[in-house]
Amino acid sequence: MNFQNLSHLFQAVLIVSVIALSVGHALGQPVLLSYVTSDSMEPTIEPGDGFVAVPTAITGETTPGDIVIYQSTGEGLVTHRVVDETPAGYVTRGDANPVTDQDGGDPHVTEEDIVAKALQVGDTVVTVPGLGTAAAAIGGSVNTVQLLITSELGGDSSESSGLAYLLLVLSLVGYAVETVRDSRRPGPDDGDDIGVSPRFLTVAFTLFVVALAAAAMLVPAGTASLTVISSDPAPDAERVTEPGGTVETTYYIENDGVIPVVSRLETGDDITLERNEVAVSGRERVAVPVTLAAPDETGHYERSVVEYRYLYLLPRSLLEALYEIHPRIPFGAIVVPIGISAHVLGRILVGSESVRETRDRERRRRSRPGLFDRIRKQK
Repeated sequence: MNFQNLSHLFQAVLIVSVIALSVGHALGQPVLLSYVTSDSMEPTIEPGDGFVAVPTAITGETTPGDIVIYQSTGEGLVTHRVVDETPAGYVTRGDANPVTDQDGGDPHVTEEDIVAKALQVGDTVVTVPGLGTAAAAIGGSVNTVQLLITSELGGDSSESSGLAYLLLVLSLVGYAVETVRDSRRPGPDDGDDIGVSPRFLTVAFTLFVVALAAAAMLVPAGTASLTVISSDPAPDAERVTEPGGTVETTYYIENDGVIPVVSRLETGDDITLERNEVAVSGRERVAVPVTLAAPDETGHYERSVVEYRYLYLLPRSLLEALYEIHPRIPFGAIVVPIGISAHVLGRILVGSESVRETRDRERRRRSRPGLFDRIRKQK
């Protein structure tokens, strides 16, 4: 592999890194990489620096000293260091902050709140200076263009931002594919390439985009438990009532990404929701009032809320109609077109060039002197 190919490969890695950061920002979930926007982690991580985010599924148990990315109530994703562990949960603090988050009134961080950890070699965090700034700039540019377009057309920016970020992902990944594809093109004085199959690039591109779309809908969704306590006598405490009574509480739907989502909520007969369908714009948190019913017997009882989440890329009426057939159908109706579009785009970016390269190789092969030509030349 020559210097030019190495340069192209480096460009591809850089673009993929920016893609991961941009998508992680859009979905509110770290995708291999993350970054900080504040100075709370100085000097360990400077504002705008990117760092490797390792999913908790493969990092093992959290211990004091780890830098974690966790879900904070009301603040979205927060990157701080674990400084202590208590029965109530982890105590966290930004390296530049004088007090812990819990001293400031935040609840303790549980293992379920932690979504990733920063990769550390010894006591040093692996960072990429300025990578987060680049991802934020790309996202800001997309938002600016989107607002200009929707203001001119008189549309709703909250509904169109999902499509805008989808186009951003497709464009960035397409550029990465184009960069790697160019690296396969032999230079004028060199016939080497890095041996990347066009079919492999197309499939990888498609799977990457589909995985991102699926993660945006599956990771934040699932089943949540709400506890109601039936007690006689019933003290004045949260979620405590006399046998057969009811308590009022709140179920929160948080969208840490910038792509709008639609959430559908399912419950049992012992839970009453003010509404079962909620549209949540990017970077917003919606509170849904909940009434929990206690049985006639005393004790602690768990009530479940099942949430299905969909990217707001289809009309809400269509999502509702598909949901009524089966809750998973809207998921497929969103993922399948995204996958088909990504595959077609990948074929366009890679396929035509593959044909051209095949012709070029054949032309070069025919233009090379044969054995007898070389013998005659030597004579």
